[in-house]
Amino acid sequence: MDIALFSPSSLFADDGDDEEVSVDEDQTEIHQSYVERKHQFSGIELLIREFSFHQLNANLLWPGTFAFSEWLVQHQSWIDGRRCLELGSGTGALAIFLRKSFNLDITTSDYDDQEIEENIAHNCQANGITPVLPHIKHSWGDPFPTADPDWDLVIASDILLYVKQYPNLIKSLSYLLKSYKPKEDKAVCPVGNDQNSGNVRAKIIIY
Repeated sequence: MDIALFSPSSLFADDGDDEEVSVDEDQTEIHQSYVERKHQFSGIELLIREFSFHQLNANLLWPGTFAFSEWLVQHQSWIDGRRCLELGSGTGALAIFLRKSFNLDITTSDYDDQEIEENIAHNCQANGITPVLPHIKHSWGDPFPTADPDWDLVIASDILLYVKQYPNLIKSLSYLLKSYKPKEDKAVCPVGNDQNSGNVRAKIIIY
């Protein structure tokens, strides 16, 4: 995947009161700094650790996350009873919000990068989610690490920065849709279901 050519810091609030902590990454000479910020979601406050920089911009909580979370609150019937996969989870904030607010069965995923996975796990623990949310390392277009994906809802927000990656994104989404096997589940809300059979069909929501 292409490395980000810029750090979109101008899109994010600059909170001068946040405490920055310097951490040593792998005992090298490169020092990664981060801040832990309190973010207000609908009816809940989350403490999210954000890194100063990541080559794929997975370090910050993007503004669209808040708008998307509000949309999902207003359309809760779309997520009730679903098994969800979030693409481009970044800090994991949206997935954490959905688990805490709706007890959603959700798996995070992002570029195959250990730092991203560890930061999502940190944010889960900081917000009282233990065990941490399951996570899938997946770079769009690469073979999917799960042979039989059974998520019936795929969500994502603020993931369309890398225009060159659109074909790879479509490849991954197509695989998830084609691999999903509908299941009979009357407990799931009928939105997006097969009206004749009651089978739950997989859906994708990108904000």
